[in-house]
Amino acid sequence: MAASAYVLVSLSGPQTKVALNNIRKIKGVKSAHIVAGPFDLIMHVEGKGLEEIGELVISKVRKMPGVTNTVTCYVVA
Repeated sequence: MAASAYVLVSLSGPQTKVALNNIRKIKGVKSAHIVAGPFDLIMHVEGKGLEEIGELVISKVRKMPGVTNTVTCYVVA
């Protein structure tokens, strides 16, 4: 079953544009945008299931320079 989620990303320092460009290159990322508010970036991701999305966030996004926090919001309907 396919799954999707929105991932909210907090960044430190002047890493926003670099992180945005790198995140957009990750397989499974359908869109990514810089936003104003409590988070710096929001991305929409898709995967075969929740586990695949979790792996994408943990192994790729969280390891990027400048990423300090992520919140994953799985789409349920």
